[in-house]
Amino acid sequence: MDKRKTVFTAVVIGAGIMAIIDRIRLHNKVKELEERTDDIGRCHNDFCLMQERYNKSTNEQIEIIQEEIGSVYEHFEELSKGKEDGR
Repeated sequence: MDKRKTVFTAVVIGAGIMAIIDRIRLHNKVKELEERTDDIGRCHNDFCLMQERYNKSTNEQIEIIQEEIGSVYEHFEELSKGKEDGR
């Protein structure tokens, strides 16, 4: 009987220790995942800011190009009026 009680007690203690170790590992994994999630969030925010700057720069370049195209069309109109007047 004593041997059974001793084995049972050892099994219960061993299972308890394993459960505690498992819980600690789980807690550490959750903590690590939270840190990674925070890092990803910061990277995402940085990416959004960079993309916003890039979009602003691209829009400014497009506006400049549109103004240049308008200017070229105005020159074409002036040239074609000059040719019509010269004939």
